[in-house]
Amino acid sequence: MLRIHSPKNLLGGFLLVALAAIALWQAQDLPIGRAMKMGPGYFPRVLAMIVGAFGLAMMAMSAFVPGPKLERWSVGGIVLVLGAIVFFAFAVRSLGLVFTGAGLVAIATVAAPDWRWKEATVFGVCLVAFAAILFPKGLGLPLPLWPWP
Repeated sequence: MLRIHSPKNLLGGFLLVALAAIALWQAQDLPIGRAMKMGPGYFPRVLAMIVGAFGLAMMAMSAFVPGPKLERWSVGGIVLVLGAIVFFAFAVRSLGLVFTGAGLVAIATVAAPDWRWKEATVFGVCLVAFAAILFPKGLGLPLPLWPWP
């Protein structure tokens, strides 16, 4: 009988395989193209296959390599992190990237049991500055930086 030596790696590998399956399912209608002329579905499929392969490797290694046991999950932490993501999704167009990014960091930081406000502030400022440069300038996405025009 197969014995699991690392339940944490087994669960992590399963979640990676599930993520890869969802990505492949969502990208199924996008044209692939070919290596010299890639279509919009080429990179998501390749990336999903790589993530899935890593997940399968983690699941296989969990039977042979000793690792940590599963710990109890903090439901409050999960709710706060998911709430921060939902807040960002619904508020970014009306509040702008700067305020919404700061709110995202503030909400998600409270999920950590050992958070410190100085570190969270430095991280939030750096993240918002990076996002304010990357999304509108680097990627050309039409995200407003501020709530006013």
